[in-house]
Amino acid sequence: MTRIGVDTGGTFTDAVTSDGKGGWQVHKLPTTAERPSKAVLDAVEVLAGESENADAGPSVSAVDLAHGTTHATNALLTGRLGKVVFVTTEGFADVLAIGRQDRDEVYALEPAATRPEQPRRRIVEVQERHAADGTIVQRLVQKEIQRVVAAVKKAKPEAVAVALLHAYRAPEHERRLGKALAKLGVPVMLSHEVAPEIREYERAATTWADAALAPVVRKALLQLQEGLTTARPGSKLRIMRSDGGTAEAVAAVEHPVALALSGPAGGLSAALSLARCRGDLQLMTLDMGGTSTDVAWLDSTLPEDRPVSVGRLPLLARGLPIHSVGTGGGSLAGVDLGGWMRVGPDSAGAVPGPACYARGGDRATVTDAHLHLGRLRPDAFLGGTFALDHQASTRALTRLGKSLKLDVDSTARQLLQVASADMERALRRVSLAEGRDPRDARLYSFGGAGGLHAAWLAERLQMRGVVVPPLAGAFSAFGLLGAPARRRITRSVLLPLPSAKERQAMFTPWVVRLREELVQEGQVASKLKVKRILELRGEGQAGVLRLEEGPRVLQRFHDKHQQRFGFTRPDATVELHAITVQVDGPSATTFTKQRLRKQEATPWGKAKVWFGTVDAVRQAKLIRREELRPGAHLAGPAILTEYSATTVVPPRWQAHLDAFGALILEPQS
Repeated sequence: MTRIGVDTGGTFTDAVTSDGKGGWQVHKLPTTAERPSKAVLDAVEVLAGESENADAGPSVSAVDLAHGTTHATNALLTGRLGKVVFVTTEGFADVLAIGRQDRDEVYALEPAATRPEQPRRRIVEVQERHAADGTIVQRLVQKEIQRVVAAVKKAKPEAVAVALLHAYRAPEHERRLGKALAKLGVPVMLSHEVAPEIREYERAATTWADAALAPVVRKALLQLQEGLTTARPGSKLRIMRSDGGTAEAVAAVEHPVALALSGPAGGLSAALSLARCRGDLQLMTLDMGGTSTDVAWLDSTLPEDRPVSVGRLPLLARGLPIHSVGTGGGSLAGVDLGGWMRVGPDSAGAVPGPACYARGGDRATVTDAHLHLGRLRPDAFLGGTFALDHQASTRALTRLGKSLKLDVDSTARQLLQVASADMERALRRVSLAEGRDPRDARLYSFGGAGGLHAAWLAERLQMRGVVVPPLAGAFSAFGLLGAPARRRITRSVLLPLPSAKERQAMFTPWVVRLREELVQEGQVASKLKVKRILELRGEGQAGVLRLEEGPRVLQRFHDKHQQRFGFTRPDATVELHAITVQVDGPSATTFTKQRLRKQEATPWGKAKVWFGTVDAVRQAKLIRREELRPGAHLAGPAILTEYSATTVVPPRWQAHLDAFGALILEPQS
């Protein structure tokens, strides 16, 4: 069965599979925004090919498709969601409307709401209540259940979200309501299953989002599965979740809120795998595609998972720590009310795309600026199969320049400087703002446009260097191939640190449940790996530190506290805030260590390229990355082209290909 990874982005859909000879096949095609499954299935047809049967001749082969989807992300961002009835404890009908009093934009006179748009007419209150310790204050009677079901049915929902007070600790009432509401024949999401954690508003918002996504995401993914199995009988569809693991399509659509950051998670998962192979303990990732840039700080020894936020909606759906900005290759440039240039968040998308795509776009984008300044090669884009129109870029930049009273070269340079500043702020947000020193990390750069900005950004942050992985422009799709089947759950505890025996009793039922779920999905029980994680904090603290379960928990907590905050309080009570259980199936090996051999990179041409300052136009070597082998060295200035991406090596920088096929960029000493 052919394994294929497909990542759907805002501009391109990327697909990767093994070529059967130790290498990889990559195919990129424009995303079909109105029907994303079409581009996915088209990519599968290109890469899967036919199998040869000695008796029956050629026939289609089944595929194991791992898919990173943006269905959930886009639905939350656009508000194109299902019709939800929200069921909650009597007196708490306004929990979604009140939300939190946090203000990200302190000086905004009309700050945007950070809460779900749930009409009051589709909220049903229930006469029941539990106390914070789980004891019953008001019992839920059968007559009340019947009344609630009738009220919900009258509202004609497409899905139902149930979030009762303190259900994370006492779920009995939610279970009874869920069983009765299931007879309505629509998805019913219960908060103690979706997010069994404290924080009433966030738990309710997460359950609401899960229900609102169900009608949209289920339909899209099940249609994709049907199209795949119809074209190629016996095929399997696995979906990447926000936590970097996969689940079969049927399991993934049960709680679609876990797919909120499905697309970017593939790249982070692969970056972690490569970092472990290389021995990099700390890294920042820069995933720059056509529509946005995703950044993260990762620790390769114990990757952090945290509640995610999409469309300003806080979700307790745990995922890898991704921070996104609306700056990508297709981000549109314009002039703000103050007369200054701005870049993004609006994007040219796949259609019409940047002006240089010659598909009707006439506004300047980041891609157009790179092309005009020689940083992007029109004769090497997608291996030369996708022609870029240099004159169209120049016309778009000229029009933008007139509004700013700049010549075309200055306009293109300023556009790239603004875009890079947006990405630099994002990188500072996940490093310096969190008390982390970027000088301790390498920048792992991927996505079709990441290599165009990586050295520039690493130099600004004084980082150790840049790692551009193999298949950089399709790295998220590449990451899908090796991602394990995974189940993970986090549950609040809120107790002084229990004994090791008591903690074991807390973990056991969840380990059993998650293992059973993966076995039902076809995983072999003996090959499953279990990770038990503690979230600890000192008494009175808000933030938590994550440690794997094991010996010397208290000592390891105080050591990590000292390292992170510069002090510790050995005499203070240590609380167990929450526990996390993660069960993984086996992951595929996608990085193979090769023998290093000396090689001089042979240019295929030269070009004048702008390298980041007003007068830094230099003659640069043009080198095809596909022709380099592990051990190859080169000195900047140079432009490295490959099918899926372009990497800029500035003056006073050098690059070499390591044993895993990653391109390492470092300042010359």
